Amino acid sequence: MLTAEHLRGCGACGQVQTIPGPGRWSCVRCGHRLSGGKRVRHRTAALALAGLIVYPIAITLPVMRIERFGATHEAGILDGTMTLLAHGEWLVGMVVLLASVVLPACKLIGLLVLDLAAGWLRPRMRARTWHLIELSGRWGMLDVLLVAVLAAALKLGDLVAVAPGPGAVAFTLLVVLSLIASLLFDPHALWEDA
Repeated sequence: MLTAEHLRGCGACGQVQTIPGPGRWSCVRCGHRLSGGKRVRHRTAALALAGLIVYPIAITLPVMRIERFGATHEAGILDGTMTLLAHGEWLVGMVVLLASVVLPACKLIGLLVLDLAAGWLRPRMRARTWHLIELSGRWGMLDVLLVAVLAAALKLGDLVAVAPGPGAVAFTLLVVLSLIASLLFDPHALWEDA
């Protein structure tokens, strides 16, 4: 007899198929690995918690070092955002604030809650939270594009030198932890214990 636990939808192509039981199975249509069977619990939470530990370091340490005419200026994400807003650059400041400060924290907190405290939320609320996390991931690279454009605009021959600061390593680690935590989260777990 087939039950819901024997059905899996492919995360890549959407093909719904029957799996005989626990184990490693691939989609018959595209070959993508299907989730199912025995799950390692709380690895998403562990990575999200590690990301939340790195988060304050990543947004406060200098990400970029700009040397112009012999004067050096270091800019971190948080103080750079506040400087942009203070100088009236509202659009760029708000984009950087949302994409680099607010969304990464919300994404990591959401993943932590979904993996650890999923029983406290109704299944529909879990699904909405997961959809918001997925949506936020699409906008996560907008700030990186802005920094690249800024660095390219500032690079005026030998007059201006732009170099990464120690915060760039911390922010990169934050992004990698966030991406791996999202990748390891099994959306089928949203409907377990419902």
